[in-house]
Amino acid sequence: MNNCPLFSGIFPALVSPVTSEGSVMESELRALVRYFAESRVQGLYVCGGTGEGILLPVSTRKRILEVVIDEVKRHPEHQLQVLAHIGAAEAVNTRELVLHAESIGVDAISTIPPIYFSYSRDRICEYFAWVSGLSKLPVIIYASAQAGVPFTADMLTELCAYPTIRGIKFTGYNFFELMRMRDVVPNDFSILNGGDEVLLFGFLAGANGGVGATYNVMPNLFCQVYEAWNVQDIPLARELQRQINMIIGIIIQYPVIGAIKVMLQAQGLSSGETVFPNESLDENKKNRLLKQLEEANWREVCK
Repeated sequence: MNNCPLFSGIFPALVSPVTSEGSVMESELRALVRYFAESRVQGLYVCGGTGEGILLPVSTRKRILEVVIDEVKRHPEHQLQVLAHIGAAEAVNTRELVLHAESIGVDAISTIPPIYFSYSRDRICEYFAWVSGLSKLPVIIYASAQAGVPFTADMLTELCAYPTIRGIKFTGYNFFELMRMRDVVPNDFSILNGGDEVLLFGFLAGANGGVGATYNVMPNLFCQVYEAWNVQDIPLARELQRQINMIIGIIIQYPVIGAIKVMLQAQGLSSGETVFPNESLDENKKNRLLKQLEEANWREVCK
């Protein structure tokens, strides 16, 4: 029996290159996928929070995923895994996105809990069980505080009874609970840390990989943390996390997705505007962000 987690390593939460009118910028999206294929990352998380999937029409989300899958298939030597976020406010849209993802050959699907209304712990578990039955694809639970109910190891124990539920993306600071989760799941169950600034802490608690927004602009630095952890070079991993957090400390002074898109543009990778009502950076904020980053020597740190 294979005891290796199905998904391990570094998965950038891919930004979605779209115009202000909401059209997919296909050539720019392909360029981003090639950029990551040539880096050291293990895969991509598509149309999640950083990809603004919840704010995009179903048709746009489908096209983004189609382009990503097509470009990944053009570079088989890199073996990028694609995790497709299919969560939506309407269950009918979630079902449609699941079936579409399965039809084009993604490696796994992932979803946040149902949103807006307050749901009980049992109802959230029932929702993930329902998603797991929509296809044969592996399901990565997105444990998000947006559900209004903290996700617990007891909930994960219950959901592991469904054979297609194969992982969890855990975004939070309760590493006590994350450690408990690792204790109750099989060795081949994937735990992906969701907080960029605490990736190393996630590894210490039992995560075997991470999904993150700032991975878009520091992919190799995050890969170095992962690689240092794998050989148990903790001093190096700690220093790398410190360097990452220095850059994150600048990014979070601005609307994060907008700031990431500005940074990608500065690296020659256009990704369009943020999706309304998310905020893009005006020229003053762009210039201030880039000045702060240059003062922090970010290009050298992140290369």
